[in-house]
Amino acid sequence: MAVDLTTIVTSAAIGGVVGSAITFLGQVLERKSRRKELLLAKSVELAIDRARFVYQAAKDQDAKADIGDPAINCATYFGWLKYLLEKGELPPDAITKRNKK
Repeated sequence: MAVDLTTIVTSAAIGGVVGSAITFLGQVLERKSRRKELLLAKSVELAIDRARFVYQAAKDQDAKADIGDPAINCATYFGWLKYLLEKGELPPDAITKRNKK
């Protein structure tokens, strides 16, 4: 039984399409992971900067201040940045907290 040229070309085309689809899926998943990694890194930076700012402000004014838990601040900033990236605006709880202060 001889394999004709059409079967070989069709098999190669299907292999190429499947390979390209797998590569594309891998790239999409990698982008999502990098995006989350970047959001987490920036959230950690914001939490650290906020702690330093509050500490320095309290030190300069010779007053007591509640720095808060940096891990909680980091989680809050992560949620806010994720929402900001997806929706293009701050989440409602961020606006509420800003108006209270």
